[in-house]
Amino acid sequence: MQNLYTKTSKFYIGFYIFFIFCAAMGDYKVLNVALGALPKIVSAGAIGLALLYILWSGNFKNFKVFYRFGLLFSSIIIGIIICSILIWIIDLQSFGYIMKGTSKISYQLLNIAIVLCAVYMFEEKAATYTFFGITGANIVIILIGAATTGIGGAVSDMIANITSFGASDVILNSPFIRAIEIHDITFVMGVYFIYFLFFAPHEKYRYLYAALSLFLFFAGLKRIAFLSMLLGVAFAVFCLVLGPKGKVRILFFTAFSIVAFCYFYIVIIQNGSFSRFCIEHEIELNGREKIYDYISNFYEVSPSYGGKGYEFCVQLLKSMHGTKDQVVDITAVHNDILKMYVEMGFWGFLFWITGYYVFQTHWFISRCGEKVAVCFMSINIYMLITYLTDNTMFYYWSSMVIRMIPMSFFFAPVKDPPLKSDNPLYLNNFDRWRYNKRKRDAKQQKKPKMILE
Repeated sequence: MQNLYTKTSKFYIGFYIFFIFCAAMGDYKVLNVALGALPKIVSAGAIGLALLYILWSGNFKNFKVFYRFGLLFSSIIIGIIICSILIWIIDLQSFGYIMKGTSKISYQLLNIAIVLCAVYMFEEKAATYTFFGITGANIVIILIGAATTGIGGAVSDMIANITSFGASDVILNSPFIRAIEIHDITFVMGVYFIYFLFFAPHEKYRYLYAALSLFLFFAGLKRIAFLSMLLGVAFAVFCLVLGPKGKVRILFFTAFSIVAFCYFYIVIIQNGSFSRFCIEHEIELNGREKIYDYISNFYEVSPSYGGKGYEFCVQLLKSMHGTKDQVVDITAVHNDILKMYVEMGFWGFLFWITGYYVFQTHWFISRCGEKVAVCFMSINIYMLITYLTDNTMFYYWSSMVIRMIPMSFFFAPVKDPPLKSDNPLYLNNFDRWRYNKRKRDAKQQKKPKMILE
């Protein structure tokens, strides 16, 4: 019973992984069609575990840290809700419509609570234990799919999918590939690959976990995610060679560049340049350009544009489904940046994107240090590219891990690998460069405002 007091308890770890596994199994298409998002409620068991741990141990350590992380994450969601409510009131929307839109985004607050509880219980291991649960579900889903086609057929189809780089005809002709094409979990595996490769120094088997996440990433291959991961990895590698001051400069430059890029992206979608470019260069968008062109009739790029409120785009596409106005047989925008602009309006979008990338970058640098900020930006560069042509911004697992990973890394005891000698005279050129860099970095290192107890 004494072991129940510790955060390495097999009781807490086992139940947490089990809750995440059961919730992630809800992404299996058969269960997803039957139950929808209901299985994800099981992941709230993490909150129950955390409450049990508090009552059992009376441990309130680092609560101030968790309060600040919770305030950071929830302020963005609450900001979206408040902005939408103001828009709905001005547009004289019905109370039922307001409640439906609010409930659609409010589930993210539950997601944040689970993240805080997981890191409270397991600190730097929270992201890894979450990985175990999600990965376990992904592997089971693959095995279920392979059971219908046989191991040989499954391997053959998977190789064909990877070598064709996710060609539509391969996916359509393979029940196995369609069964294991788990969108949210596949995107999450790209995040975990970046995390284990660069930001999990405490993990003994980090490279094994990185390899496993890469395999599962390719098993459910998403073409846009492949480009995203390359950019996320490139950013992390580039930051490795920079000192603390260099990291801070590149972080702020990247954050402001993202804001400018996203605004430019909205402009070229609205004036049709994006669709024309894709058509001229034969870039396959699977009908997305038709949705973008259709939605462009409902907004304008101007400071006077006030927005339509959260979930407007989804409701718009659903309302035309099965009518003569239907442009494609899907009811999702597949462009989160466009969706946020249309729904939040010019100023709401500007405050949201500046707050998310610029303010959060500054917060992580000042509160947690530039290394944690690099972790935050690397995985968010990866996710940003997926936002451009997909609906990943508020995916359940994606939202969870991009919040949990920087927190886990903040709690991780980051230590530089030892040098062969402390005397630079006995070091080779590469180790001497590492030695000098560490000395220089130690002088430039900013002391984080948030200190763990």
